[in-house]
Amino acid sequence: MRPGMNSLLALLRGQPADPNPSDTEWEAALALAEDEHLLPYAAARLRSRQASPTPRITDRLNQIDRDAAKAAFYWTSELKGLLGAFHQAGIPAVPLKGPCLAERLYGGTALRVSRDLDLLVSQSNLARAEAVLTAIGFVPGSPDDYHRPWRRETTTVELHHDVENPLAFNFHVESALNRARPATFCGESTWLLAPEDELLFLCLHAVRHRFERLSLILDLQFAFEKLPNATEAWQPRAEVAELNGLLTLGLAMARRLQPGLTVAVSLPLSKPHTQHLDRLADRLWQRLLTQPSEPLDWSAVHAFYVEIEQPGWPRLHRRYRHLQIFFSRAIARDYAFAARFGLHRAWQVRLMRPLRLLSDRMRR
Repeated sequence: MRPGMNSLLALLRGQPADPNPSDTEWEAALALAEDEHLLPYAAARLRSRQASPTPRITDRLNQIDRDAAKAAFYWTSELKGLLGAFHQAGIPAVPLKGPCLAERLYGGTALRVSRDLDLLVSQSNLARAEAVLTAIGFVPGSPDDYHRPWRRETTTVELHHDVENPLAFNFHVESALNRARPATFCGESTWLLAPEDELLFLCLHAVRHRFERLSLILDLQFAFEKLPNATEAWQPRAEVAELNGLLTLGLAMARRLQPGLTVAVSLPLSKPHTQHLDRLADRLWQRLLTQPSEPLDWSAVHAFYVEIEQPGWPRLHRRYRHLQIFFSRAIARDYAFAARFGLHRAWQVRLMRPLRLLSDRMRR
């Protein structure tokens, strides 16, 4: 078990821990919470359960609160500016994660860590959205399968036209955008995914990061808890039925973090597939408890996508789709390689990608 993990889990679960914990133990838990991108929320939970923390821990909590408030003010201000610019241009934009999600799921913008801002727009509005970002001083990076980073000084915005390459997992983003509802964030008009679509996105996001951090699982716990109460078990929209495995795995991980989590869902998977995902959740959870997260490259992510599938035809089909993506995608290195030959258009970069891959292999 990683140092501080027992105390951190007790905080997150609202369970009693050591009645007389030492400062060293709490500091280990807070250090681990920082690694897991949970520091502001863990600090708030510690304040609520420790009536009289020692001066040393009090000073640490006060510093965490100050830093979180500053970060929340910064990211909230940046998001408000972006939402205002998109609203003025008449472009519906959905904030993914970030301070908007923190406010709704965590109860405050300062309780969830943000490192960038993600906005989802329709493919039909993508060019106009990019023009808005350019007009307010953002500079584009190289596009990826489903999004493109834009930077302005210390702010990074990831502009999404999808949430994953559809060959990997097809979220059917246009259908989700049609179900989005108008809302406000800090006085600015915005759009929000329906709760079940946001839950599916968070499951997909956690899978793409292989559940490497507790923060990914805490997002899922809160999102499952926020599903609308219904007289019948909730089911996802029909066109994303193939993603039921992601929801099943996401729920399994959320229940490992919060064993008492009860959710009325109906995810019709075969018993062998459900058992496979439950065993996978066990392995993922044990790794998270005992090993720090590690950077994941594209190949590692797609190897995990294969691992989610049942052995046999499902895995063979996943490997085939992996090859389709591998030879059709374009990343920053592809753009840099094509630029050496004076080629900059997306289709030109994709044509040059096989040559870049061959060149890389020959240099090994």
